[in-house]
Amino acid sequence: MKSPPFLRCSFIFKVGLVFAGLALASGCATTHAPATATLFDAQGVYVRHLRLRLTPSHTQAFEAMMKRCVEAASGAKLPAPYDWLCYREPPGRYWLLLFSDTLDGFATPGTLVGFADHIGQAKGESALAEIMAMLADLEYETEWEIFSQQKANWSTVEAMSTASHPKARIMDRTIRPGMETAFEAALAARTAFLIDHGYPLPVEGFVIHSGAPQRALQVVFPVDWSAFHETDSFSAFVRGLDEAAQEDYAERKAALMATMTRAEYHDGNFAPELSYRSE
Repeated sequence: MKSPPFLRCSFIFKVGLVFAGLALASGCATTHAPATATLFDAQGVYVRHLRLRLTPSHTQAFEAMMKRCVEAASGAKLPAPYDWLCYREPPGRYWLLLFSDTLDGFATPGTLVGFADHIGQAKGESALAEIMAMLADLEYETEWEIFSQQKANWSTVEAMSTASHPKARIMDRTIRPGMETAFEAALAARTAFLIDHGYPLPVEGFVIHSGAPQRALQVVFPVDWSAFHETDSFSAFVRGLDEAAQEDYAERKAALMATMTRAEYHDGNFAPELSYRSE
């Protein structure tokens, strides 16, 4: 089974690949299609993204619970549809990412409680009771539950790996009402420029189906933060190009900015010990 291309564990993956099937280990039905209001077409893998904010004194307990979930999933030999990724976003936030080839085909529910319940059940009553008790003691807030989907012409890569690119910056863009078509074209044009001129870091683009109205995401995957803020930054990359290319980029960037009301950035570090990959 091929793996989806967004934020995957330390193995290679390709844009546009999807899960071949969803064989659920627990025998439960697939779960929970959200109400959607999609602005753009896309053909790639679906991603459910929970962004969790923990009370600072509860981060260690959250990580202990996630490690117990990894142990339970491994012990139950859960198949690929149950794979998940976890990222730390300092200070005190975590991303939990799950994947599906259809919007209603996720193997676990969208909430942290539903996720923990399904993983615990797969291993057995003892694991379920332990995980749910750990969860009950946590103080946290779910800041995002976003359903997104890969969009090829907002992406620069055919293959990448978190083994070589273990960092992630989410570029969260809010689209100006009425400018959706112009935004789609402008982001595709800026992405094409990065491809044509050999920007060194992988970039993935995502359409949002639910959970973040009028927004779209791109994710760039640095090797390390110091290089990203210096030699691998977008601005440093453009400064290294000839004058004509710099002018071209400036025009494409301006066209994109004109279609947006806001841009926010969220930086995360892949946490393999809190993530599960089926064998």
